[in-house]
Amino acid sequence: MEIYYTTKISGRAGVIAAWSQAPGYPSFLAVGLSPNAVGIYNEEGRPLDPNNEATLKNVRGTDCAKLAWHPLLPLLAIGWKDGAISFWNAEERKLEEDSKIHRNTISSMTWTASGDRLITGDENGRISMWKTDRLMRPIHVVAYDEPGAVIRHSVVGLPEEMPDTNSQVVVAFYVADGQERAVVKWCNDQGYSGIVQEMGEAVHSLLHYPDRDQLLVIGASCTLYVLGRDEQLGTWVTVSKMKFATGTGEAATGLQVAWTGNHTLASASEKDNVVRMYNFDTEDNYVLNLEQDSGLVSRVVCLAFDQRYSLLAVGTTDGRVMMYKYNPPSDSREPVLDLAKCWEMQPAFFVGNRALSMEWGPFPRLMVVACSDAINVCRKTMLSYKYRDGVAIMQVGVDRVVLENLEVEPQRPPGRLQLQDMQLLGLDLSKGLLLVWDGERAEVYKVTETNDIMAASQFETTSRCMAINNDSIYRAADNKLEVVNMAGTVKQTIVFDENHGSPAHLDVAKDYMVAVTSANIVRVFKVAGREAKPHAGPAPLCPPELKDWKVTATKVNATGSLVAALVVGPDPLRAVQLVVWCGEANTHHVHDFAHDSRVPVGLLWDTVEPKLLVVQCSPSFNETNVEEHRAADAAHVVDLAICFVDIDKGILMQEYQPIHQGGATACIGSAAPFLLTNKKSTVQPAAGSGGFQPFTSNVSKVTMTSFQGMQDSDEKTRRALLDFAFNLATGNMDEAFRSVKAIKNPAVWENMAHMCIRNKRLDVAEHCLSNMEHARGARALREAKSIEEADARVATVAVHLGMIEDAKKLYIACERYDLLNQLYRACGQWDRALEIAEKWDRIHLKSTHFAYAQYFERSGNLADAQKHYEASGCGLVEVPRMLFEAEKFNELQAYIQANDSRELILWWGKYLESLGEYTKALDCYRKAGDSLSMVRIHCFQRDWKAAEEEVSNSSDMASAFHLARQYEAAGRIPEAVRYYTMAKRYSHGVRLAKVHELDSDLMNLALKSTPGVMVDTADYLFAKGQHEKAATLYMKGGKLSKAVEMCFQAQLFDVLQHIADDMTPEKSDPALYTRCAEFFMQNGHNDKAVKMLIAAQQYGKALELCVEHDVSITEEMADAMTPDKNVSPEERNLVVCRIAKVAKRQGNYQLAAKKYTQAGDKIKAMKALLRSGDAEKIIFFAGVSRQKDIYLMAANYLQTLSWHSDPELMKHIISFYTKAAAMDSLASFYEACAQIEVDEYRDYEKALQAMREAAKYVAKSKSDDRDRRLNSLNERITVSERFVGARQMIGNNAQEALRVCEDLLRTIPPDSQDLEAGIRIGDVYALMVEYWYEARNPMEAYKAIEAMRRRGIILSPYLDTRMVEDIYKALGVAPEMQEERRGPANLGLRDQDGGGGFVEEEVPDEDD
Repeated sequence: MEIYYTTKISGRAGVIAAWSQAPGYPSFLAVGLSPNAVGIYNEEGRPLDPNNEATLKNVRGTDCAKLAWHPLLPLLAIGWKDGAISFWNAEERKLEEDSKIHRNTISSMTWTASGDRLITGDENGRISMWKTDRLMRPIHVVAYDEPGAVIRHSVVGLPEEMPDTNSQVVVAFYVADGQERAVVKWCNDQGYSGIVQEMGEAVHSLLHYPDRDQLLVIGASCTLYVLGRDEQLGTWVTVSKMKFATGTGEAATGLQVAWTGNHTLASASEKDNVVRMYNFDTEDNYVLNLEQDSGLVSRVVCLAFDQRYSLLAVGTTDGRVMMYKYNPPSDSREPVLDLAKCWEMQPAFFVGNRALSMEWGPFPRLMVVACSDAINVCRKTMLSYKYRDGVAIMQVGVDRVVLENLEVEPQRPPGRLQLQDMQLLGLDLSKGLLLVWDGERAEVYKVTETNDIMAASQFETTSRCMAINNDSIYRAADNKLEVVNMAGTVKQTIVFDENHGSPAHLDVAKDYMVAVTSANIVRVFKVAGREAKPHAGPAPLCPPELKDWKVTATKVNATGSLVAALVVGPDPLRAVQLVVWCGEANTHHVHDFAHDSRVPVGLLWDTVEPKLLVVQCSPSFNETNVEEHRAADAAHVVDLAICFVDIDKGILMQEYQPIHQGGATACIGSAAPFLLTNKKSTVQPAAGSGGFQPFTSNVSKVTMTSFQGMQDSDEKTRRALLDFAFNLATGNMDEAFRSVKAIKNPAVWENMAHMCIRNKRLDVAEHCLSNMEHARGARALREAKSIEEADARVATVAVHLGMIEDAKKLYIACERYDLLNQLYRACGQWDRALEIAEKWDRIHLKSTHFAYAQYFERSGNLADAQKHYEASGCGLVEVPRMLFEAEKFNELQAYIQANDSRELILWWGKYLESLGEYTKALDCYRKAGDSLSMVRIHCFQRDWKAAEEEVSNSSDMASAFHLARQYEAAGRIPEAVRYYTMAKRYSHGVRLAKVHELDSDLMNLALKSTPGVMVDTADYLFAKGQHEKAATLYMKGGKLSKAVEMCFQAQLFDVLQHIADDMTPEKSDPALYTRCAEFFMQNGHNDKAVKMLIAAQQYGKALELCVEHDVSITEEMADAMTPDKNVSPEERNLVVCRIAKVAKRQGNYQLAAKKYTQAGDKIKAMKALLRSGDAEKIIFFAGVSRQKDIYLMAANYLQTLSWHSDPELMKHIISFYTKAAAMDSLASFYEACAQIEVDEYRDYEKALQAMREAAKYVAKSKSDDRDRRLNSLNERITVSERFVGARQMIGNNAQEALRVCEDLLRTIPPDSQDLEAGIRIGDVYALMVEYWYEARNPMEAYKAIEAMRRRGIILSPYLDTRMVEDIYKALGVAPEMQEERRGPANLGLRDQDGGGGFVEEEVPDEDD
């Protein structure tokens, strides 16, 4: 149990104080001191600097007005009455100040949750925002002024997201209190502000509601206004308002409000002694009645709530601070009707005067309460206990102790001691002497056998660590340990090395005392005599890895050989570990309880067994897992870890034993097999034992789990069990069996079996079970050997020994949640079984629901059984069965209609049908879509029309088959055949058709049936002379030879061809193909005969038949006649060539080309392609053939096409000539290109380019007339170049251009051909005529035209007719246009008789 100690800071202290909140840093308390300073104190209320209480001073002599610690850093913001803002860095002890922004008293100061901004306000209406630099110096961000107002209240709102910059804007709300009215406003750190709402009264408090981003404004009239944003209007509006249940005037000024989490606001006033709670989410309201809870009638003056730990502190008028802890309601189905029961009252404490303000520290064990006379530093500490020599002494308050003697019979009422002016710091007990101290003085009391406590002596001492043994008192001092008598006179001084530090912890057990220094050095002394003598040490208490950890508790065992200590790690984790130091071997053993989600808070050695250690633990509880352990904390879970300590094996954990379930809150001693707890209980003395009245004892004996049932055994048995347990833990099985060898009691063996289970020693447990004669347990142990996980094997045996809780823990440890699920089900804990199945054992979730449903069904709870049957996925089967067996037919029908399951509806329909309710059954079948059942009922009722309609609508084959059977039974054969056909039961239809000679339907039915039925039907039709149908059925039935014979006999050519098409060479006899071919040839069907010969692999005969009777060869036939590659190449090529030759004669040139290619004769293949005229295939074949002759043939052919209008053809021609190295042909092609450019387009530039290309390739030629052709080309190129130059100069140098033209006309003989000249003479004249026409000189133009006439050049190809007419008209000369037209000039590409320019190459046919 824990209580609050208070340390007063009086004298210069004012009423302003604040705890630091930064996680991971030491806790500091800042207190405003008068006249001009701020003091910094530690957790115990001592100044950080013992020599200077005023740590921070204002050089200007002004007092502190506000204090605010940074939420994440050790940074204190101080607001002074002169308006200055100071930042104090607690790590570096540096103070930075800014006195320029505010000029008046700071009236409000608030940090944002992230610490990015500090909002300050003063009494002159200025509100500012600050930030810190990397050196934690204040930097002003923005300020807003409210002239004539006071900024008393400011809160931080939710940050606003800035999508453009991906940053957040800090938003603050404040109240500008004026003389007549108050205005609630908002501002941000970007320089923007605005009005939230104008209030009609002064504002008492301002709170932010973060869950809804609303503001709570409490007015001076105790009216609460809830302000929220209107998203549509974009303004703030009053969402709701309510009146607090308090008075006005002075009562209203005493109103206190505080958020208590979970949407709940707490309010109280001096009017009454209750705290009112209002939940904004659920609108629930309730009260915490202080008088009802504690019997006090004092009024509430202050509230403070710790959100992290759900603790509410309530300050009262009489100086009391009451504590309430909020425990959220469980997730059970039943709602909590009285929410006040969720608040559990905690021990209260006094601060001596009326509280003005309260603030929680960084941990729930720290609080500061400001009163009018002092600042009270409150810290929660564990109550002190001591059990020694059969006497238990317990601290029950700050200044109260209770003592009980447990060895005196009869037990007497406890003795009580009320200390005067002393806050108990520690206590100790030894042989009738009680020692208590508080750091200023020590008092010694004598204790009688009747538990009377009488003062013996007292003396002044500043020691904070003391102990007593016999009549010697041991107290710690600076670097020494003093032994004094009861009057405080020093009898002995034990000096400690300065490097070892001063004694900080003392503990005495029997005749041994341990001292642990501030440097974690341990020393053990023997204190049996007058003086203390060294027994062990000095040595480090902790291993090297824990040398910097702080010792919080130390205990020594009764033999002085083992010292146990709890050590706390550094911030921020502050982990707690158990360390045991072995003095004999100077070794350390460490155990971390964090693996078991526990934190050790106390420890003690057993007084009977020196190697038995008991550690008191609580659930892990820190900032990161508050919610996880809130339920455990609400139940005040206290576990005792019982373990053995062996010098070699270390700390051997035995078990965790909870004691909170019996009402105990702490363990004060251990005397195996008993644990002594501080549970209150009523003692009823036995009759005749002394006549005491019943009294309340604070100590209760609890039997250790390992000794259950053995508490009344003799000392020898207890000793044997202790030795067995220790040897079992250390693994010394020989000693373990030897220690219990003489025990015959089965109960003792059962107890030892329990020990074996807890130590997971199944081999020893088997021996114990045999001595117990526990057959079921022994069998379970043998069967458990097949389980893979060791913990699961142990748990299986534990179940049969009744150790259910241990089995649960073991199953969880090995993650065998399936077995844990079975265990919960066997124990009837169905809710836990379902929880385990849902979270960890999903594969058995449905089976768990099913078993739970069976349980409910057996107990008669059909509603819950139905729910769990449905959850198991078996509802459609089990629920109808259950309701049917229970004869709840109405519920069953309602269930079926509600589920709308086809299976259920069908089942219900069959049930109704069995009862003869056919109409209802038909409705069920119709709803379920069961056509067969509907047809069955219609047939039973002889309603054939309805049955036929149902079959027609549903197209269900089963329904059609049933109807067909019924028709057959009724003798309605045609209908039966029709519905057999619809049901695809063709064999039945064939059977009926044959019996009743329905030949019209027989053929169709037989073709759809099996081969056997086809053959039988074919025999039937053959007998009736229907040979064509019979042959077809024989063929479909697989009787090919019989079908062919029938075709021969009946001259069925089409049927035979159809049979032949369906035949495959792999599965048919070649002789059969031959016979078919002969039959077709005899009857003149040569094309069909060819196909048969090919199938018979008689390719030569097939080719001869094709040639003889002109049967066209298709590509499929040609591929079929092509021999495989395993035939010799010569023979194969001969056959392929014959196929190609026949195909070419038939005009199938592409097929011929393909076969010639397969035969390797690419020349013939190209010739065949040339005859086909397919340019694309010719180009492709030439590209893949890569032969010179083929290139030439392809290029020559392409020149016969319209290559001048197709650039792609031109490219292929050039490419093929180039690849064939045919330079002459390529040069001729370029010459042709040049002439076409001149003749068709008059484009002499391109023609010139083509002639140059032709000259380039002529130069590469190896022909005999190369030089002559080259000279001729060069002359033509020269003439063309001159003409092209003249055309280009005609625009800017006409005289030179005309001169060139006249030179060309003189140079070119009149009888010269255009091809020989390189240019057309008409184009030269045309150039001159057009120039003179444009120059408006008709005479010169006329002369040029007449010169053209004299040379015999026709005008129309060169001159525009209108232009000529205009020239003649200008001169008054009648035009002579009826000239004998002359064809185009001979370009040398045509015969002299004017034939075509290119001659198509005749491809001789070598095969002809």
